[in-house]
Amino acid sequence: MITFDLTLLFVLLIIAGIANAIMDTLQFRFYGSVFKKLPGKWWDPKISWRNKWKDGDPQNGEKFWGSSRWFVRFTDAWHFFQSITWTCLMVAIVLYSEIFVWWVDFILFYFVFTSSFSLFYSTIFKDKS
Repeated sequence: MITFDLTLLFVLLIIAGIANAIMDTLQFRFYGSVFKKLPGKWWDPKISWRNKWKDGDPQNGEKFWGSSRWFVRFTDAWHFFQSITWTCLMVAIVLYSEIFVWWVDFILFYFVFTSSFSLFYSTIFKDKS
């Protein structure tokens, strides 16, 4: 059972790290990333923030009920991957039980999260063309 829990915790932390790397890539270097090639206005942070508003204009109100609050995660990629990041971290917290001692566990989990983040942000999500 502990092996499964540890594997699941690692998978959750890796997914959270990747989702966080997507968020930062979109926010800080979208035009130098693989995401700029994807179709639609869901990915580009300069325009995707408008997806939550009727006709893309905040003056017109929400595009649908809750689109600027509870359901904002479905309006653009940045919010969607933020939701994945936080969900994975919250589930990891709920499933956590001490493996070594808390501070060793923290270092281990921190390493798993930041390594996956760094690999994807620094290498995999960069546009190589």
